[in-house]
Amino acid sequence: MELFEDASKREHQNWNKAVSAGFYILLLLLFVNVIMYTYKGAELLSLLSMFWTGIVVTFGYQFILNRKSEEK
Repeated sequence: MELFEDASKREHQNWNKAVSAGFYILLLLLFVNVIMYTYKGAELLSLLSMFWTGIVVTFGYQFILNRKSEEK
């Protein structure tokens, strides 16, 4: 008995796209934080908020891509 079904090729592609988007969002947020810290001496975002933003972007974008794939 399988607990989860195997992901399709399209779902794997969607996951890879979502992880890439989440990674680039985290890089952008980190860049903004470093610039703010350099010029103002204080971070704009906490590490926890950056972490959760990355998680939400990654899983949210994957969900959107999977929904669009199902509609086709």
